[in-house]
Amino acid sequence: MKMRGMSLIEVVVYVGILGIIMVFVTNTLITIVSTYRRVGAEREALSSARLTMETITKHIAYAQEVYAPTSRFNTNNGQISLITPFETTPEHTTIYADFWSDGNNIVMQKEGQAAITLSSPRVRVTQFRVERIVQTLGREAIKITLSVSSPVYGTAPMILNTTTALRGGY
Repeated sequence: MKMRGMSLIEVVVYVGILGIIMVFVTNTLITIVSTYRRVGAEREALSSARLTMETITKHIAYAQEVYAPTSRFNTNNGQISLITPFETTPEHTTIYADFWSDGNNIVMQKEGQAAITLSSPRVRVTQFRVERIVQTLGREAIKITLSVSSPVYGTAPMILNTTTALRGGY
């Protein structure tokens, strides 16, 4: 029986098939990693938006009134100023709490304290709209629309809405 090795054509065919398989596997892995990062960015944006909305909603729910002179209603970069007994100091029964958009983040500042950023630094706030709703019998509520996205991965904006009545309104 005669032993023979691989011919040059067989080697070229095997290398070509292996190359095609490697390109397919590499593209699949790149797609999986890219999708994983995008989904993680979307998850972080949504989590940051929910936490921000929860903080604002809690302050609105406890507020006695909206301080209209410094509030900006019905704009995409709104601001709301509240007079609230929530988390006051022993010397005061109420404090002013302000929430606004600086174009990329949601910022909160309480009277006598430094401003803090509520939204994640890896999340971009594209809209912070504050609407004042006066209901029957003088009841007042605030509708907040918050739109966020992840600038790194170019995720589609996520929009959250909430309406909260002021403590003094019910």
